[in-house]
Amino acid sequence: MSKLLARAKAKKFNADNSYFFIPNDDAYIYECCFNLQQTIELCLKYIVEMSGEEYAENHDIRAQMNILKRIDQYIPCEEKLRMIASTINSWAVETRCNDNFSALIEDIADARIIASELIEYCETLVSEK
Repeated sequence: MSKLLARAKAKKFNADNSYFFIPNDDAYIYECCFNLQQTIELCLKYIVEMSGEEYAENHDIRAQMNILKRIDQYIPCEEKLRMIASTINSWAVETRCNDNFSALIEDIADARIIASELIEYCETLVSEK
């Protein structure tokens, strides 16, 4: 069985822990955003894999969404995710390579909700198999 979902849950756990420290130290924004991007990416790859398809070998969540759309697979919180996909994608690189990284706390909060909904949906796929 794929380890994608387990890895997504670990990334979400780390993102949530970092999120609560942001008001005290904005250095935690880096960790939170990176881990949320990874959570969402891994969940989408998991859904692709559970649908019997091969996921795109990149870090672009839009690529995974395109695969899911092509095979007419349900994508949890699709509209919200489409609206913020470019922002979330940027977190994968900018958090590691940019000392001036910044993110809107509202975007982070939205990404946390999306990540939680994706994990919840992925868990239903496990119980169906």
